[in-house]
Amino acid sequence: MEGVKSRRAEYAEQTRAAILAAAAAAFAEQGYTATSITRIAEVARVTKGAVYHHFSDKQSLFEAVINHYNEVAQQKVYQAIAGHVDDVWGAATAALEAALDVCADPIAGRLIYLEGPTGLGWKRWRESERQYTHQNVRHLLLQGIQAGIFAADAPTAAMTDILAGMVTHAGIALAEAPSRRRKRIRRDLQLAIHRVLQGLRSDN
Repeated sequence: MEGVKSRRAEYAEQTRAAILAAAAAAFAEQGYTATSITRIAEVARVTKGAVYHHFSDKQSLFEAVINHYNEVAQQKVYQAIAGHVDDVWGAATAALEAALDVCADPIAGRLIYLEGPTGLGWKRWRESERQYTHQNVRHLLLQGIQAGIFAADAPTAAMTDILAGMVTHAGIALAEAPSRRRKRIRRDLQLAIHRVLQGLRSDN
């Protein structure tokens, strides 16, 4: 029986992964509003019943997709930070580059920054941004203050809000940008945010 359950669990995981992948592709291509559960089931090659077995409705499926991409993005930021263990400034700039890489991704960028507010609703989307972008920025700011890079009396909460907002709006700008201009816009956004960070340094 345990072997049967194990196979069933493995099949369920594979089905769920296929549904998530199909949903991500459909939401990114057609947008949240225009995408139907029927279309997602067709792309995933499963029945609508299978979709509803794993997700209660379209919004819960969309939220699972967004959470997946946010978690992948967060792991990329963590990996970038891990490469600069003894260099907080290097960690901050590497984290910024990793975040902008995610923003520039045509699927992740559109899902998180363009479809997110529609699919999740403004309040839930803002909560999601605070859970990921906001917390990452706050962590790096606190590390910078502790390392003496930023002033000890810096208004941490306000700085976090401003910098996290910059990253979020950079994501929106990149998601909206035509593919032919995305590379240049990414470079300009990285330079702009980097100069803001430079201006916050305590050694200026």
